[in-house]
Amino acid sequence: MPFQATLYQRIFHRDLHIPFPISHQTRYNIMRRNYSDRVCLCLSVLLLFYIGWYVLTSSNFTVRFRRDSAEELAYKNAIKLSSPMMENRQICSVDETNLILLIISVSTHFLQRQSIRETWGSMSDMFGIHSQRLFVIGYRPGGNLYKELSNEAIHEQDLLYLTVDDHSVTLKELHAYRWLEQYCSTAVYIFKTEDDLFVNSILLHELVRELKTRPNDTKNRYLYNISLDSLFNAQINSDASRFLFGWSFLPGRPERTLTNSQYYVTYQEYPNELYPRYCSGFGYLMNSKTRNALTKEALRIQRPFRFSDIFITGMMSANLNFICDTLPFTFHQGTTDECIELIRDNNKKVLSSPPTPVIICSTGLHTGQSSFNDYYKIWVALKLMYAGKLQTSNN
Repeated sequence: MPFQATLYQRIFHRDLHIPFPISHQTRYNIMRRNYSDRVCLCLSVLLLFYIGWYVLTSSNFTVRFRRDSAEELAYKNAIKLSSPMMENRQICSVDETNLILLIISVSTHFLQRQSIRETWGSMSDMFGIHSQRLFVIGYRPGGNLYKELSNEAIHEQDLLYLTVDDHSVTLKELHAYRWLEQYCSTAVYIFKTEDDLFVNSILLHELVRELKTRPNDTKNRYLYNISLDSLFNAQINSDASRFLFGWSFLPGRPERTLTNSQYYVTYQEYPNELYPRYCSGFGYLMNSKTRNALTKEALRIQRPFRFSDIFITGMMSANLNFICDTLPFTFHQGTTDECIELIRDNNKKVLSSPPTPVIICSTGLHTGQSSFNDYYKIWVALKLMYAGKLQTSNN
């Protein structure tokens, strides 16, 4: 009578009390069956795990697929129509818009944008000047953010979602300028900045008010004891497409040594030994004629330089035979506490010569820190400084 062992016994060699002697060949056959059974059991367990994992995650795959499909369809339609994926064409149609706050952002920076909306981008009417904020983002395939971005665009009405690469700051800026030319042509002034910075929007409104008040009176024009003559002279120049002001840098050498640096530039990218004079991407003010001239010149270039500030305010302005001049206010690249102290010093009456008013401060996000609270801390200090003026302006 042949010996029969249970499956459990064959697999784990348990209690094999064989009642009679067996040959070597028989023992070998039993061991082979034991090995085969163990392999089958392992494969069965793996298969069960796979089936369970697939069932649990298949719904997530479906959602992702649908979201990607919607974004891909919107992208293809936008390319076909040569239009942005999301836009608000009525942004400048309701009121007379004097100033556009153009903020270069990234699709994933929801919290940065919301922080700006609740702080320095929250007040659009001051000193008789009406402004509009506009966040510019680009396309990022597979980002799975289309639904969230759609909701943001519908709710906030301040998002320009372009089809250009989200990582290309230069292309985002240029295509935003081209869009403004078409849909915000009446807005005379544009201030470009980035979403990890804090802009003194109150001072900007004051500055634009001064530029619009008696624009032909160019001599002895001051704001907070700061001469504005250079801005007025550029504004009334017969060639008014040369109005560009910011944190101006003298010509400097490109980074050629540190290949791991984000600022490393090959000779193929930029063959010259020196950059032209340019204004920092922190922020620069231009008028609509200058914006249009720079955009037209830049879009002729097949491969724009990746550093937008150097390319637009340096290389393109040089092509048009003018420079980005100095905006006579403080651009502070430091800590939030230092920025707040500078703002408070401006408000101290005891100082014989208060520091130049701050126009822009960096936040902790600019240096890679997760510090969204910086926007709110600076905003509280700024509103306290301007409390009297803002109350008078509103009245």
